Amino acid sequence: MKKFMLKCAMVLGLCTCVFTGCQNNPKGPEAEEEIIIQGTYKETLADSMDEAVIMSVDEEKSQIQFYNLTIGRTYTLSYDGTTGMKNKFGDEMVAGQFASGDMVRVTFIKDQKAAKSLQLLDSVSVSRIDSGYEINKAAYTMSFGGNQYSLHKNTVVLSQGKQIQMEEINPVDGLKIITRDHEVYAITVEKGHGYVRLTGHESFVGGWIEIGQSVIREVTDEMLIVVPEGEYSLYISNNGVAGSKEIVVTGDEETLVDVSELQTEKIKKTGKIIFTITPSTAKLYIDGNETDYSGEVELDYGIHQISVREEGYSTLTQYIKVGQPMANLNIALEESNGSNEDDKDDTKTEETKPSVSGNSTTAGASDYRVYVDAPVGAELYLNGNYVGVVPANFEKKAGIYVISLRRDGYQTRSYTLQIDSSNKDISYSFSELEAQ
Repeated sequence: MKKFMLKCAMVLGLCTCVFTGCQNNPKGPEAEEEIIIQGTYKETLADSMDEAVIMSVDEEKSQIQFYNLTIGRTYTLSYDGTTGMKNKFGDEMVAGQFASGDMVRVTFIKDQKAAKSLQLLDSVSVSRIDSGYEINKAAYTMSFGGNQYSLHKNTVVLSQGKQIQMEEINPVDGLKIITRDHEVYAITVEKGHGYVRLTGHESFVGGWIEIGQSVIREVTDEMLIVVPEGEYSLYISNNGVAGSKEIVVTGDEETLVDVSELQTEKIKKTGKIIFTITPSTAKLYIDGNETDYSGEVELDYGIHQISVREEGYSTLTQYIKVGQPMANLNIALEESNGSNEDDKDDTKTEETKPSVSGNSTTAGASDYRVYVDAPVGAELYLNGNYVGVVPANFEKKAGIYVISLRRDGYQTRSYTLQIDSSNKDISYSFSELEAQ
């Protein structure tokens, strides 16, 4: 009878810890108060348990680094051949099969910091998305896949096995997201971004550049373009002169692309497009100019922005590439729901472009400014366009912006900022860049 009562007490203690998250011991395995299950596991002989996010797996040292969501702290456990490792279905795994951002239930011996078992949780959902997500830090929410989720108070963001700030997630990054009960526990950058910088592009300024099918930008004097890592065809054009070349973009690295050789052919080429637009009363704007489309429209080879507008319909704004003598383009506008849709873009849109100035205190069109005070000496780029050397500032307008900080010999870093519409200046100071 005493043995039976002892077993019952152990089981009760286990259940209580699992369902409450052991909140009575909120300090984590490396702190004075640890997440501990009183008693031992019959199979693993462990004395502690945690539901944690894997940060990294070091197979050479036989160590795994974990992140405890209850208190937002990290700790490291060793493992060996006796450590049981399973997926959520109970199938055997090896350490190398666990990935950064996986959420597991781990049992361990606290004094030895030795893991006795790991198993992927079956109570969480894993989503992988490349675009179309939005993080609102003010409301502490994240939206993707048509749903809105709350951010856990200690949501961890990981990249290459290291914890990063949520602002370092770029809209072009590919993410793995761990959720449970409509709450985001962990975000892992699985496909990051690099940077493309142009040289020899003077004659293309004012034209357009396309990298792959996701990045289209107007060419400016000084640019630093954020691009998802991968292999791409870079296409650049201006005044009928166009050219392309293959490039490779590596995560967190800068790719310098010389386009001077693409300027050698100065023969201006044009193509004709027949537009069929519904409703036929809609107005067509090409590169900002209203255009008569009752007949063939002749355009220079290259990239052009078109906008189609009609009262009672959602405005369509997109880019087209002219690269052949003749083409047809059919456009059908959607009826609006009564709200103001004049500025709605259904495909790729122009970026918001506040006026910028380096080391300037002139307010310009707006009475309020966004100041970047650190790291001092770094080049500041706003949505890919050069602002100046930090400390620098730019005009404040509500919206989402990507700023990039660059300095020769240092690793370039980007941040996604959500600027509000409050009537006041705001200031940011970012951490020093790391030497390459």
